[in-house]
Amino acid sequence: MNYSRISLDDVYCFDVETETWEYLEAVQGLQPLPLGRGGHSIFCADGKLFSYGGWNAEVTYNQTICFDLTTREWNDPDIYNDVPRWNHSAIMVEAIPSWKYFIFGGESAYFSEGAARSFGQCVDTACYLELDSMKWTTIAPESAEKPPVREYSSMVYDADESRLIVFGGWNTGWLDDLYVLNVSKVVGPPYAISSVEPQLSQMSGGVNLVIKGVGFRDNNCQVYFTCGKDVPAIPNKNSLFVPGVFVSETEIHCQSPNFALHGPKEAVVQLMMSNKDLTTTACDFQFFLNTRAAKSLAFGTGLLPDMQIGEPVEFYIQARNDNGENRTSGLDEFTVAIKTKPTDETPAIDIPCTVTDKDDGSYSVVY
Repeated sequence: MNYSRISLDDVYCFDVETETWEYLEAVQGLQPLPLGRGGHSIFCADGKLFSYGGWNAEVTYNQTICFDLTTREWNDPDIYNDVPRWNHSAIMVEAIPSWKYFIFGGESAYFSEGAARSFGQCVDTACYLELDSMKWTTIAPESAEKPPVREYSSMVYDADESRLIVFGGWNTGWLDDLYVLNVSKVVGPPYAISSVEPQLSQMSGGVNLVIKGVGFRDNNCQVYFTCGKDVPAIPNKNSLFVPGVFVSETEIHCQSPNFALHGPKEAVVQLMMSNKDLTTTACDFQFFLNTRAAKSLAFGTGLLPDMQIGEPVEFYIQARNDNGENRTSGLDEFTVAIKTKPTDETPAIDIPCTVTDKDDGSYSVVY
């Protein structure tokens, strides 16, 4: 009996709902086609197939090429990793606000033009591609312990614990060990903050804020304000929090905290829900010195003793803080009382007025 090789190029898909196999017609790409390669990995996003890495007899690859399923065209979007690699582990992980494509291990080498071809060296590094920015980032483990170098290993993602689990692989022999890498600081919790309005508050707090984002739940929401521009992974001594009021899956309300302990500083705003992790996304915020009415100025024609009766008149308030400095933004609340001058025959009469915030530290008063 003689054995012979038969090449197959058909593809079938198993539907788990109907428990039936379906034949998939091959998608033919338009010319020009990329060079053939092996050991690469593929993921799908936004109606496109992306192929990362791989090698052939001529070239090792560290870029990501793209196949548009609508136009059936290949293109190279200039997405490069630090080193070329193939036979690596890869997995797509759902994260908010952007999915992430993780890779680990594999084999790596550079082929110099005209030089003899040889096998590469196995690697033990892990990195991920942020799908929003399409930029690669190498993961720096917090401990010195790392898996031995390997290729052909299996990798899965544990969503409950936000960790990558790597099993086995090959390095001069088959491996049967298991390693875990926590990526919670990369993936983040299943909720994210995208904006806060307004983005500033007086140091004493109490400003009503509207926070927008995704994945919000009505379950013990805390809004954290941390001094500085750096986004912390956990709350620290420079963090203050206030309770958040759930409005919808995309909106939470709160009031800014009293920041007198830290002073008028820049801060970042993050969320924590159900005592889980802080959001990996954050919004910039600014606390300013409180305005003092006694140090503020009023000027304009509306303050003159003589004016035309029955016509609207106006004057301005220039807000100033504790240091006597002009304020450069709004959000102050001025109460203005205007009365007629009383006489022996008539008491003082209140005159209604409107105060308009010009959002530059000045306020228009019209009566």
